[in-house]
Amino acid sequence: MMTLNPPPVRGNTPAPAGRDTRRSRRTPVFVAALLVAAAVGAGAAATAEPAPAGAEPGRVHVSENFDGSALPAGWRAVDGTWRVQNGRLYGTSASSSQNNKITFGTYLAHFRFEATVRFESVTASTRWAALGLDVPATGATPWWIATMRSGSTAANGLEFAERTTGDAWNVTETAAAPTAAGTGRDVRVAIEVHGSQARWSFDGREILRTSSLRRSGTAGQALFVNGATVSFDDVRITELAPSALLRPPGSPVAVIAHRGASAAAPENTLVAQEIARRGGADWIENDVQPSSDGVPFVLHDATVDRTTDGTGAIRSLTSARLKTLDAGSWFAPHYAGTRMPTLAEQLADLRTRGGRLVLEIKGAHTRAEVSRIVAIVREQQMTDRVLVQSFEVDVLRYTRELAPELPLGLLRSTLDADPVAISTELGLATYNPSSAALLSRPAIVGDLHRAGIALMVWTVDTPAGWRQLDDLGVDGIITNRPAELVGWNAAQG
Repeated sequence: MMTLNPPPVRGNTPAPAGRDTRRSRRTPVFVAALLVAAAVGAGAAATAEPAPAGAEPGRVHVSENFDGSALPAGWRAVDGTWRVQNGRLYGTSASSSQNNKITFGTYLAHFRFEATVRFESVTASTRWAALGLDVPATGATPWWIATMRSGSTAANGLEFAERTTGDAWNVTETAAAPTAAGTGRDVRVAIEVHGSQARWSFDGREILRTSSLRRSGTAGQALFVNGATVSFDDVRITELAPSALLRPPGSPVAVIAHRGASAAAPENTLVAQEIARRGGADWIENDVQPSSDGVPFVLHDATVDRTTDGTGAIRSLTSARLKTLDAGSWFAPHYAGTRMPTLAEQLADLRTRGGRLVLEIKGAHTRAEVSRIVAIVREQQMTDRVLVQSFEVDVLRYTRELAPELPLGLLRSTLDADPVAISTELGLATYNPSSAALLSRPAIVGDLHRAGIALMVWTVDTPAGWRQLDDLGVDGIITNRPAELVGWNAAQG
């Protein structure tokens, strides 16, 4: 199921004028890996994503047309000049050093933030306006924004970015808009946020995604201006239900990184996970099995022989012994010393640095072993970012009993006689067949979708294969080449 020809990898942009686009610019794998290794070691602050009490999907929390003459109640002009005039809200920032903001709203785990934005004047085409996605009422850092430059067709015309507690920029994704915002033109922008995930739409077209938002659990929304005078109208914030796994019409297929970016780095390691994340993967896929002392580790094979310098069955080795093994040299000398992560370590990395996990419980597990896995997912506050899949029906039944909040996927090498029936029986969110199995009976895509069940198909690494599955309307593709599939998605428009 795995190919080992390294794909290109996108790099993170460390400054506000980020230059690497998520879906276009490519950098050599091993150069990116040097940066990744340092990033993985550095870690980041932990954040939680609690669902607010009394969540009300569909409720409109903010709807403002600025028909009055004063700032709306509850809106706080933190810095800069903000005024309501002629049915619009105007914000002014005199220079590129001023990230002026007005805050409002309340914390929402899942919401859609829409606004009509018009640049009235700019000091340069690089200056920007932004929708604040997670911003304290005081404007204090850290905060997250979705940025649009006046010169929006530049490679970094649209961005997702964080202003850190150190007052530095962390630009996670960039892209070019299809048309220039310019000055004097209304642009309708919308950001759909689901926990750490966000999708950016520009004049009704989805352009950019991120899985890297770190949510505060307390902060609300904001509008920003930088080196410009910008007017805003028709600001609307609508609470959404938690993200469904079914693919929205017109959206690209979800990219699921098989054992991380396993064509570019040693599989099922944190460096493979980081490369996949930087390449734009929507999900990381892994394999979990216990050590002899019951600690879940991330490993595909029943033994450590192929992917480490050790020997023996994972279930016969202690966690202490497993942590001494070199899990990188087999792939390339550059990765010497890479360690097998525990499930807890992998989840902590996803929680702090961004991303969602398709967690495969590999092989037969007892109920107690599944319970240990569930407990770790909960301890890491990742229940809203983990989907559990397995070939083992008993494993899925145990998971459903122990953690009904976790979505489930059934892996299949050959199709069941009635995929909808078994999906309904097991309470599945996804049915996950091999590509060959699905192509033997493609009509099941419609059958499953009509039953509200998504399809994540494995493991496909070629554009021709992606095209077949995309045409069938599958919801996600598991691939060893996530960065290439991200780029392929973008090329389809």
